[in-house]
Amino acid sequence: MIALEHATLMEWLTGFLLVSVRISAMMLASPIYSAASVSTPVRVLLTVAVAAVLVGRVPVPTVDLFGLAGLIALVREALIGIAIGFVMQIAFAAVAVAGEQVSYAMGLGFAAMVDPQTGTQSPVVTQFISIMMVLVFLSLEGHHILLEQLAASFRILPIGGPVLDMKMFRAIVEAGGLLFSAAFLLALPVVLAITLVNIVIGMLTRVAPQMNIFSVGFPITIIAGLVLLMVSVPNLSGGMAGLLEEVTRRMREAVMAGRG
Repeated sequence: MIALEHATLMEWLTGFLLVSVRISAMMLASPIYSAASVSTPVRVLLTVAVAAVLVGRVPVPTVDLFGLAGLIALVREALIGIAIGFVMQIAFAAVAVAGEQVSYAMGLGFAAMVDPQTGTQSPVVTQFISIMMVLVFLSLEGHHILLEQLAASFRILPIGGPVLDMKMFRAIVEAGGLLFSAAFLLALPVVLAITLVNIVIGMLTRVAPQMNIFSVGFPITIIAGLVLLMVSVPNLSGGMAGLLEEVTRRMREAVMAGRG
C-alpha cells in the first residue's frame, strides 16, 4: 500500500486549493463557463478536473493557508483568474451593447426575452447577435484558448509570487475601452442604414401628410432592419472573430503586465 504522510498530504491539498481558486475565479468571470445554463455542479466538476490535471505540473510553494500569507495568496489567485475571464467577457459585452443599439434603432427594444447566457431580460435582436457570438467563439475554440491562457498564467504568474503589478489592472481598464468602440463598429452599418430609412420615411411624410407614419413607418423600419441583419451576418461574424482575436491579445498582455 502507498502510505501518504501528513505533511505530503497537506502540501498536495494546499496546492490543489490554490490552483482551484484561480480556475474557479476564471470560470465565474469568463463567458460560456459562467453562463446561467451551466449549472453549479457542472462548473465545480470542471474546476476539479482541470485542477487535478494542473496540480502536478504547477510548482506550489509552502504556504500557511490559515495565516496572512495564505490569505494574500488566495486573494492573488482569485484576482488573476477574474482578470483572465473578465477580459474575454468584454467581447461578449460589446456584442450585447451592439445588439441593443440595433434593437432600439429598429424599434424592437420592447421585444425582450430571457437571455440564456445571463439569465436577464434582453431584446431579441441582442439575443440573436449574442448567439452568433457564442457560435463564433466555439468555432474558434475560444473555450480551449481560455484554458490554455489559464495554464500559461501559472508559468508567467506562479503561485506565491510577488504582489501583482498595477500595470495589469491598467491593461484591463484599457481593454475595457474595446467594449464601446467595438460595439459602435459592429452596430454602425445597420444603425446608419436604418437611420437613412427613417429619413426617407420622414421625407415621405412631409410630401404626403395624410400618410400615417405610425402605421407605415414602424413596419418598414422593422422589415428593413431584419433584411439588413440578414445581409450583414457574414460581416458581423468576421467582426466578431476579429474582436475575439484582439481580446485574446489583450488578455496575454494583461497577464504579462502582472509580473512587472
